[in-house]
Amino acid sequence: MRHVLLASLFFMGFVIAAGVSWSQEDYKSQLPPGEGKELVVEVCNSCHNLQKVVSARKTDKEWERSVYDMINRGAQIFPEEVDQLVKYLAKSFPPKSG
Repeated sequence: MRHVLLASLFFMGFVIAAGVSWSQEDYKSQLPPGEGKELVVEVCNSCHNLQKVVSARKTDKEWERSVYDMINRGAQIFPEEVDQLVKYLAKSFPPKSG
């Protein structure tokens, strides 16, 4: 019985890991095309999954604050990339109207 339980837990680890990687691709596919998309994938995805980006809805000022917050937390974003990131995020994920 103990072996069955351990084998089940071991197998579940693989299933959960596969599910996480599949959903990450789903989030990546939800990023609209545009200048800055690849930069978002490269920079944002290096620290956290893209679910945080796709599910967020912010104004341009709020996105700018978020980008600078990520820089303060150690994100490797060059100064010349900030404007492109903020413009892409603000255009792609604005606050919901209504």
